[in-house]
Amino acid sequence: MSACLLETQINPVVATIKARGNANSPADGGPYDDKEPYPEKLPEKIGFWSLRLPVKQQQDIRATPYSGYAEARTLLPDQTKTSWEHILEIGVDKLNTVFKEVEDPTAVTSRSAVAGIVLSPDLQVWREEQHRAGRILPSKGYGLTRTSNTVIEALGIGDLPPPLLTNAALFGSGIANFLIGAIDSKVLLSNYCVDMGFFYEHGYDKVFPEYEPIIRWAATDRYAMATAGGTERRVAAEMGLEYIRKKISLEDGSVRNLSNKTAKMTRKEAIAVNVCECSLLGMAADMIAQGHDKGTIINDFAFGSPGTDVIDVGSDIHNSELFNSFLNTGDVTSSGVVTEESLRRVYDAYAHSCARMFTERWSDPGAKMCSMLFTWHIQNNRHEFLRRAVLGYPKVRSEHTLGQREADIDEVFDEELHTTGFSRPLVNACNGDVICDHVHEQFQKSGGNPLLKELWFYLSEGPLQYASSGVVDAIKEGQLAEGSRISMARAYAGGMVDDLVWFLAHASQHAWQVNYLFEAAMFGSLLDDGGLEGKLDRFT
Repeated sequence: MSACLLETQINPVVATIKARGNANSPADGGPYDDKEPYPEKLPEKIGFWSLRLPVKQQQDIRATPYSGYAEARTLLPDQTKTSWEHILEIGVDKLNTVFKEVEDPTAVTSRSAVAGIVLSPDLQVWREEQHRAGRILPSKGYGLTRTSNTVIEALGIGDLPPPLLTNAALFGSGIANFLIGAIDSKVLLSNYCVDMGFFYEHGYDKVFPEYEPIIRWAATDRYAMATAGGTERRVAAEMGLEYIRKKISLEDGSVRNLSNKTAKMTRKEAIAVNVCECSLLGMAADMIAQGHDKGTIINDFAFGSPGTDVIDVGSDIHNSELFNSFLNTGDVTSSGVVTEESLRRVYDAYAHSCARMFTERWSDPGAKMCSMLFTWHIQNNRHEFLRRAVLGYPKVRSEHTLGQREADIDEVFDEELHTTGFSRPLVNACNGDVICDHVHEQFQKSGGNPLLKELWFYLSEGPLQYASSGVVDAIKEGQLAEGSRISMARAYAGGMVDDLVWFLAHASQHAWQVNYLFEAAMFGSLLDDGGLEGKLDRFT
């Protein structure tokens, strides 16, 4: 990927949007004037992708598929709209079935779709002891904080609309798109706006008057739709919005009946629902149209759900979320009791299922999206990952004798979504040191670039030091979060895109299977104060 300063790429796009907006009123939701000229093809060599394709290229693009990911491949046999509609249908049908049973449990005619859940007695005792000691996790925040001027200036994005400049949006949909790239800066910004549909669940439409207009503009952006994958992205993104809106509507109507419940799912249902829950169907469809292996794309985007749900396990027992991919497993729903042992089994299953993605396939688009989830939880002013990790760190296992492991999702779970316990050693795993041998190799390749050492500190060393200290320090949490934002922005603006991608992926692998910060955050989530019980964690 070529190294381009984001400032020189984005600012002209902002001006273009403003000019077009004056002429064509995208805020009204309509497409641009049909008479507006558009290029018939893109320049042969522009910025962000090395894959340079003529507009509307008719030949099929076929990537060499990776081995494995069999279940994911069956869900999307081809790139057609019908195949994406099939995934959406599974997701929406599951929503309807689950919420129907929530509202009327007597209406169940065959297999129940909902399980009541409670903490096991020993975990409940631990939770109460921790709460008495003042170790209480506050309810999730709203994630509306504007990113700092330091970050904005480093990236040169001060003219972007306010919804795009929150820490949650910029270091979520924004960074994911910046790392994956686009054919040019206009399409890059348009794609970022399309992917903002995710934030409907966070209530952005209730807070930012610019939010829905930029989504409508991007959804009908004919310039972006004329590029390879552009139309597929926007068609699939609209399908994703259908799922999001349906879920929001059902939650609004059932909010008083959702606590201490979770959905039951099969493995196939879980993969399809998790792809929908990821809220990035458009990005996934675009990547497949660009030629990436569809099996890995579906697998990776489905992992976006457990990659987030892991730190919300305890919170989602009490609040309105019925689709937490840890609680949905047969290990939990078969008994309805959330035990320490079942959580560790499910944790290991998901940790093993993402290992190849973060190591062998770290440069794939799905891996890039999942890699930034770890830092997003730290940076978004909503999940407060570091607070969860420091509260739950005493529960992290001290011995991990098997080393780093890997397996596919359809190997770690059976068809009924019970863990199997299967895994195999991860090929070419790092040595597991805080600054491991693989990180040292990257430092050497860069000639000892101090920015990369700073980046690794904020991505891995610093969070581990803080969590293992056992001392809650809100100021330190803020410093680590802002330090990671600034170091990532500087690395990107400095053209170290591949380095940034690799470090994010390897920090994620460490967090899952080396320093187990995700396990710490999972147990820390059990100390949630329950403040969202009977409520929705968004503006209404």
